[in-house]
Amino acid sequence: MSLDIKNISVTFGDQTVLQDLTLPTIHNGEMVALIGRNGAGKSTLLRQMTMLLKQYPEQIQYAHTPLQLNDIGYLPQEHRIHANVTVLELLITTMNIHSTSLIAKQECAELGLLLLQEMGVLHLANKQCMDLSGGESQMVGLAQALINNPKVLLLDEPTSALDMQNQLRLLNFVRAYVERTGACVIMVIHDLNLALQYADNIAVLHQGELFDYGAPNHTVTPELIWDVFNVDAHIVKVENTPIVVMKTQNVH
Repeated sequence: MSLDIKNISVTFGDQTVLQDLTLPTIHNGEMVALIGRNGAGKSTLLRQMTMLLKQYPEQIQYAHTPLQLNDIGYLPQEHRIHANVTVLELLITTMNIHSTSLIAKQECAELGLLLLQEMGVLHLANKQCMDLSGGESQMVGLAQALINNPKVLLLDEPTSALDMQNQLRLLNFVRAYVERTGACVIMVIHDLNLALQYADNIAVLHQGELFDYGAPNHTVTPELIWDVFNVDAHIVKVENTPIVVMKTQNVH
């Protein structure tokens, strides 16, 4: 099983955001981190993937057949629920969104509570979605993306609103989900050190095109960081894990 993304182009007026973008095949159980400067097209790629499935199914295929929308779990960059429902009610609704007949409410509730417990956020089950903090909303957004056991998981800056402990909790849970189910994950992330630790491969977007792709240890280099981000950096190893250390410099 594998995910193939081919020939994605996006323009807004006269501006080309993505230019005929094709990614190498993403295999089951693989996490791919999308990195690049702001405006490189990372979030646009994830949004476009969810929009293209009905119009151009040949551009996004899973196991050599068009990917179905209900096989995707999507966590957008800004995940806020402006509805007067609890977190558990949100998960129950999400479980039934693609169903023609409602699953038993009791069964849905049990599945939702189990997922929240596994993620370490069971205490949020009865909290109103409108009252969630930014970090809580992000964790709930991941639960919503995962509740239907998707084959493909699209995460847009999933750690941006989280403290250090919850960043690791979220990414550890995603990694465990991938290992258990064999799902494919594409994750937009700005923290290069988290990308180095959790991604199997890294896709570097630059000026709307695929600039580089490969294993983290070989892809993220001081030369690439300078070429893409215009930042001078060292790569050091701590317990065999590469760490990006930025040099202090004046930014113009």
